[in-house]
Amino acid sequence: MTEHEIKILGIFFYSVILIIMLVSGIWVGIDARKIGRPRSESIIWGIFAGWMFIVGPVFYFFFKNKFYNQDR
Repeated sequence: MTEHEIKILGIFFYSVILIIMLVSGIWVGIDARKIGRPRSESIIWGIFAGWMFIVGPVFYFFFKNKFYNQDR
């Protein structure tokens, strides 16, 4: 592999990781909004899930019922 090919491969993997981060953040933010959380909380969940793109969505998925199923 030449140096140019390695650079292109690096840019490709960086782009894939960035897309995964964005998609997970958007998905969690939209889901939090759908179940009735305030906009600010949905944004925070989306940022958390995007930044921690593997742990964030898993944490949200398993713990959202504990946090959200509160009698109001």
